[in-house]
Order: sequence, then structure tokens, then C-alpha cells
Amino acid sequence: MKIALYASYQEGAELPGYVRYALSHLAKTDFRVILLTNERTLSQETYEFLADNSIELFLTQNHGFDFGMWRRYLHMQAISNSVNGSANEPNTAGNIERLLLINDSVVYYQDKFEEYFEQAEKSHADVVSLTSNDEFAPHLQSFFLYMKPAALGVFFMHLFETPEQENFYDVTRRLEVALSEKFGEADVKMESLYHTERPVFFAYKELIEQGAGFIKRKLLQRRFDYEEKKHFVRYHAYDALNENYLALIKKAGFAPDFKEEWFPKCTDTLVSRAKDFLWEKAFQVAGFPAKRFIDKFKK
Repeated sequence: MKIALYASYQEGAELPGYVRYALSHLAKTDFRVILLTNERTLSQETYEFLADNSIELFLTQNHGFDFGMWRRYLHMQAISNSVNGSANEPNTAGNIERLLLINDSVVYYQDKFEEYFEQAEKSHADVVSLTSNDEFAPHLQSFFLYMKPAALGVFFMHLFETPEQENFYDVTRRLEVALSEKFGEADVKMESLYHTERPVFFAYKELIEQGAGFIKRKLLQRRFDYEEKKHFVRYHAYDALNENYLALIKKAGFAPDFKEEWFPKCTDTLVSRAKDFLWEKAFQVAGFPAKRFIDKFKK
């Protein structure tokens, strides 16, 4: 059995267009697709969309981020299997041959899922992601994890032994980064499909030009706090922070059945952009003395 667990935190009764796009195209593959999302009232149209595409729905509490949602769904499956007393139940985690973890932090504007899966199957790796990152420690990024049987035992053990985390950076360190460390300790082979010259978060221009077909949602929204913006500037990635990613995507081309209106909108105002421009330039010119001065006014 092949299962794709799509974790999504959203507000409102409707699913955003980019979420529906990813789900509908995932549903055309041979994966059983489950939408894991926070508990709320959904619209009749949403229920019809899920039914029309044979997508299962798992409503869950809003804590623990994507790893929390994945953990609670798989824990429920384990309990269901124990109660049923059969290892052959169709909904049991014990029958999983391929497990895809995916979330809505990435916008897929091209339907390349079959291509990703084909490349993953050709790979000698036991677990495949689209990209990897060296922050904190080298690791596969968990917004897309394609796992084969050799990786599943390590994954389940790590997921169920690690307490749920309520802070995003704790999730990154203790669940995402630590998962790759556990894979390495168990000699589980890892690979990412796309590679960039710069650290990946600063390199989405490269990925767009490579035709990867996906982008981090927060890059489109410019949804960064001060520390995140400072991280870009500190590593001389001012261009990546202020890039017009939507213009790059439109130039490279997005799928005919993906509507431009589905791209998440930028949350910045012209005033906030102007303020950012001033302190970013000061930081670039003066470095850490400027940072200390600016930080006094940020407190």
C-alpha cells in the first residue's frame, strides 16, 4: 500500500487553490491520499472536492505542526490495527510499502508528482526528499519525504519516541533534523532530488530555473519575522530575501491548469518594505554594530 499524508493548517471553510491543486494531482497517482488538517467546519464544496478525488479527511488538533498531525494519524492507525487484531486490515500502517509525507508549506505550481516518484524509485536511497539543508546539521527537508520500507522502522520509532513540539524551531531540530541523524545512524540511505549552489532557502531562483515546479510559500508571502530576515542578510542573501519570486515563476511558466490567483499573496506593505530596505542596507554596510543598534529598537 502506498500512502500520501498531506498535512495542512488552514483557516476558513475552503481549501486554498494551491492545496486543492496538489491534492487533486496526488490523487491521480497510485497513492492513497489523506488530507490531515486542523479541526474546523468545512464547506460542502470542500467535502465534495475530497469525495470526487477519493481523498480521505483526518481532522485533528492544532498543535505539533506537521509532525504532530502525521504522528496522530499514524498513531490512530496503529490503535485501529490493534483493536481489529489483524495485520491485513487495509488501513494499517503495517501494510505500508511507500509513505509520502508532504505539507502545505510548499506551493506546487507544476504537476510533477509522477516525475518525483519515478526519480525516487530509480534512486538507490531508502528515503528521498526534494531538497536538503545544512542548517543545524545536514538533513533532508520534511516538506516532502518519500520513504521506502528500509526507512519506515526508523521513522516510526523516531516519530513515536519524540514528544510533540510546540515551537517551530524545536520541530525543525528535534524532529526534522534529528530524523536524518537517526537515518544516518541506521545506515538508511538518503538522497535529495534537487541540488543548488547556494543554501537551499536562498536558492529558489535556481530551483525555479531548474524547472523543479515548487516554491516555499513563505517566499511568495514574504512572511518572515525580523530574525529570519536578518538571517538572509547575515549570509549575504539580500537578493534572495527581496526577489520577486512570482515574476520568476511566471517567466519560467506554471502549469496550464494552475491559476495565477492560487499563488499566496505577499503580506508585506510598501511601508514595511521601505523600512526593511533601510535596516537591511545598514546591516550590509555596517554589519553587527548596526545590528546591535537596530535590535535596541526592535525590543
